[in-house]
Amino acid sequence: MKNLILGLFLFGFIATGHSQILLEEAKIEYRPVSMQLDPDTNSLEIIIPEKKVGEFQQDPLAFMKANFDAKKFALDNKDADLVKFEVYFKSRKGFLVALFDDQGELISTNQKFKDVVLPEDARLEILRTNKNAVIKGAKYVAYSKGWDLNKEFYRVKISDGNKIQRLRINRENNRLSIAQIQ
Repeated sequence: MKNLILGLFLFGFIATGHSQILLEEAKIEYRPVSMQLDPDTNSLEIIIPEKKVGEFQQDPLAFMKANFDAKKFALDNKDADLVKFEVYFKSRKGFLVALFDDQGELISTNQKFKDVVLPEDARLEILRTNKNAVIKGAKYVAYSKGWDLNKEFYRVKISDGNKIQRLRINRENNRLSIAQIQ
């Protein structure tokens, strides 16, 4: 009985030692499906993570340039026979739509953001013209050709006592112009 138990123990020890199979290292490349171009619309939608929303809203073009390689994306999707493609960068505060050619060069952008903090010079100009005004909300809209902004403006809602006004603040060549919207 003693020999039988010792034999079973020895057999089990030797069997487990020989049952180990050595496998070669498997290399897996992760390529998210979200970076695939939608074949119907030739567009891609990228949702900006919550922790990056402030950075994205502060300078959307710089954020896109730093975090999205359009040339690599165009090269990865060369089988789709693209002439142009759009990339939508969305956050809870707004969006940036960028149009690229088949080589990944930026053609134009359109960006809109809500609940933005107005630049200091715009705030001072509003307060200079409307002494007791309170800013209720501001939206930012901008358009570009290539990497240069062509047109940018703010739509601002202010209240001065019981009176509510809507203003449009245009920024051209670092100069502000304020117009009242009816």
